[in-house]
Amino acid sequence: MIWLLALQLAVSPAQHYENAKQDFAQQKFPEAVSEVDSALHENPYMVPALVLKARLAMFAHRPDVAKSCLITAITADPTSEEAQFYLGVFFYMQNDFKLAISPLQTAQTLSPHSPLPVFYLAMTHEALGDESKALELYQQAENLSPEKSPQSASILVAYGKCLLSLGRTGDSLEKDRQAIEADPQSRDARYEMAKGLEHEGDLKNAAVEGEQALTLPMLGTTDAQIHFLLVTLYRKLNEPDLARAHLEKFLAASQTQTTSR
Repeated sequence: MIWLLALQLAVSPAQHYENAKQDFAQQKFPEAVSEVDSALHENPYMVPALVLKARLAMFAHRPDVAKSCLITAITADPTSEEAQFYLGVFFYMQNDFKLAISPLQTAQTLSPHSPLPVFYLAMTHEALGDESKALELYQQAENLSPEKSPQSASILVAYGKCLLSLGRTGDSLEKDRQAIEADPQSRDARYEMAKGLEHEGDLKNAAVEGEQALTLPMLGTTDAQIHFLLVTLYRKLNEPDLARAHLEKFLAASQTQTTSR
């Protein structure tokens, strides 16, 4: 009986962590927190559990907890690509762009075939105003990303936004088209395509893309953003009724978003 109890205790942290991962994937965040805390109670330096707790803390707007967990994880295992990557993501999300570079570069070195560290490095360099380096990294991330996947679409959308900010509208639209091909359900890609088409003066097709974006799942781009763009487009198209309808929806969506905070 003693050896059986010892065996159960030995595997318990791993099982708690697996349960936490499943709960996290199903967006059962309170359950995931409970399970990951149980894993860390029995093994305080379990790196995957520390990283998962950090990710949960980011969702809960607890940057202090997230940072502490990631620093502990990297102290326990500096070769953890996951811990280095999420520390870089943490700094990026906190707008500490210069601090983000080192852990992201380390993650890239540890996992040279993963597109995500390169992708976040691209966004970090863009945020720092180094557009040439950002474009180089966006291209690397695109090359590393699997074709026709939501991940690839996200990279292409960000790449296209960077190109549009530099006035390269044609190149930006091509990235948006590739993003839609990679993930037809990408609301962000449709929205960015609408903005690029507006920039080119193709207002009718821009409105079509904007309306299409509204029908897709909301992950990044909000309803309010799309309605606001459509208000502008329909005003330019001399469609006052449609502009007014979207203005009402924009105001309602903005009010809902403010209330839910």
